[in-house]
Amino acid sequence: MVNEQALLTDLVDAINAWIEGSRSRSLSGLARRTGVAYSTIRRIAQNESVPHPYTALSISEVVMTTQQRLEFLKKHFPTIGNLMEECYDNKIGVEPNVEAMQRFMRTEPHNRIFNIAATEAGTNRRAIERLCGQMGLDSLNEMLDESLLVELPDGTIKYTHDGWTHANVEEALSQIRHSTQHFDKQLVGTDGASLMHSTGAIKLECVPLVKELVLKFIKDLNALKNDEASEGGIHFFCDLMYSLYDRQEWAPNQEREQ
Repeated sequence: MVNEQALLTDLVDAINAWIEGSRSRSLSGLARRTGVAYSTIRRIAQNESVPHPYTALSISEVVMTTQQRLEFLKKHFPTIGNLMEECYDNKIGVEPNVEAMQRFMRTEPHNRIFNIAATEAGTNRRAIERLCGQMGLDSLNEMLDESLLVELPDGTIKYTHDGWTHANVEEALSQIRHSTQHFDKQLVGTDGASLMHSTGAIKLECVPLVKELVLKFIKDLNALKNDEASEGGIHFFCDLMYSLYDRQEWAPNQEREQ
């Protein structure tokens, strides 16, 4: 049988520690992230109401790390806790930054906010609210809670690392799909946006020249944005890809002859 008072005490301690971990955290924010009514969250935090097990589990997913949640479950819900420990074995530990990044890069407006923050200039709450509204601020707080982004004393919000890149093709393609949503058609015709698509048919020996042109553009663009004389507060994105319609045209001779 669950010791309700012990469960409540542990949950209240975890909620308090979570809130103290960042000035962006609040009970109302916890309510939004868990889907639990604010009045219920407030009564639990004030040690006035023992939560339903489902509510306790929902809160624990936000205010506890994976290891803390495991210990909490083993103590108060041993059947679930022991099963979780058995399934995860020794894999449970501090959730790496890369996992949080991959999770947020799949959703909006997290993706948009991260891309803006992961720049030399960074961003701030006012800019995020203007672009994405309250949903943007909620998404920002989630990324701050995961320590993916940091909020500096002057209010600037930045990525926790100096640079970032996609680790594989699927992640890069996912980012390009997000970029099509970010593209503002109203800016076409100004210096704020441009769009092009080109197809062609060239000799086999000329295909490497296409790659050379693409790589040269990327190098030139990186040189521009990394030049201290060019640094500023105008955020932009640029995606570029090329491929062959028929991979057999670029396959080794022996493969094409089969």
